[in-house]
Amino acid sequence: MEVAHIFEAVMLFCFGFSWPVAIRKTLRVRMVHGKSVGFLYLVVVGYLAGIVMKFLRADGGLPDWVTLLYATNAVMVSIEIVLYYRFRRAPTEPGLDLVPESPGTDVEPPEHCR
Repeated sequence: MEVAHIFEAVMLFCFGFSWPVAIRKTLRVRMVHGKSVGFLYLVVVGYLAGIVMKFLRADGGLPDWVTLLYATNAVMVSIEIVLYYRFRRAPTEPGLDLVPESPGTDVEPPEHCR
């Protein structure tokens, strides 16, 4: 086992550690306000490029074990993308209005203001 593989695995583990936390939070709060789906797609493309690189370096054989970390991270980010599209709209529970109402024209001024 090369030392470079160990450092690559540590890097992927550290990057990948945050995805389960993000997925759990998204499932808990059911909102994705502030998340960038473009960024998530960019990360998935990066992980897929890493997987392709591993297969190209394998010269027709099996890629090394670090490829599993790339694949695991890509799957977790893909789950986060699916959750983004699932929860991108505000909750529609009765009585929950996240947009403040603007005063309408049908509102009568109080008696003391007439």
